[in-house]
Amino acid sequence: MGKKALLLSLAVAVYVLFTGFKPTYEMSSGTPGEVPAFELKTPVRIALVLGGGGSKGLAHLGAIQELEAAGIRPDLIVGCSAGSIVGALYADDPALQGVEKTLLSLTRSHLLDLTFLKSRFGWVEGKALQSFMSKNLRSKTFDELKIPLIVIATDLYSGDAVELSHKEISTAVGASCAYPGIFKPVFLYERYLIDGGASNPIPVEVARKYGAEIVIAIDVSEKLPSVMPYHFFGIAKRGVDIMYRRLVEQSLTQADISIRMEFQNVGMFSDHLNHQMYQQGRLKVRRLLPQIKKLCSRMPEES
Repeated sequence: MGKKALLLSLAVAVYVLFTGFKPTYEMSSGTPGEVPAFELKTPVRIALVLGGGGSKGLAHLGAIQELEAAGIRPDLIVGCSAGSIVGALYADDPALQGVEKTLLSLTRSHLLDLTFLKSRFGWVEGKALQSFMSKNLRSKTFDELKIPLIVIATDLYSGDAVELSHKEISTAVGASCAYPGIFKPVFLYERYLIDGGASNPIPVEVARKYGAEIVIAIDVSEKLPSVMPYHFFGIAKRGVDIMYRRLVEQSLTQADISIRMEFQNVGMFSDHLNHQMYQQGRLKVRRLLPQIKKLCSRMPEES
């Protein structure tokens, strides 16, 4: 077993011991509340779907800047996990003034407020992430955004994907990014919500549901490692990775344009690679621009 895996295993063991972990527990004593449905106010010609991937989400920014430079702006953004962070900032400020500086300087210290040994539900409280969003968003609620946005989270009890498009943006993004086992679930609408990637990592069908004529989906998740795992933790992780990749690939087949970044060996919080992730996003979209422009040119202009 590698040194990192051993240390992680020991940390998990200590965490379980001190937090009084139980295999099962009552999630909620009441009935889950109703989540307000997204209100479609104008037809959706182009939808942009942004998937999750931790620090690899910086590629979304580069991709969006290339699309904007080409005059391609979506009528709807659907974001999951890291995609919800970038998607919210873009929907708030389509001109992206200051967004590049904000995201490229983003580090784990901006997002991780540790609760280690204080909570059995997660190592990270999640308030720091929500505070980061509140500080950098001009809009506080979804209704104020310049581009309509839907953020995807997962109901921890039912396992269903939950579409968030009302109330405070920062809370919704916090729920969408609440990676299970690391971040504490977010309690919203009488539900415990976790990372949207657990149920719908690339929510293309959500965009389709609201009538999007063209869906551009960006996948910033990693490919399966080419090297087989050699210890129990690696085997468990690969099992999860396989399930995740299946969900991603199934969703991407429903998109008109699938932009795969195909990262490998990039950690969830590899903020030292921010500029590299960002440039990869620009490069990938630049290569696909002729195809994207051709597809968009076939669409009738708005009357």
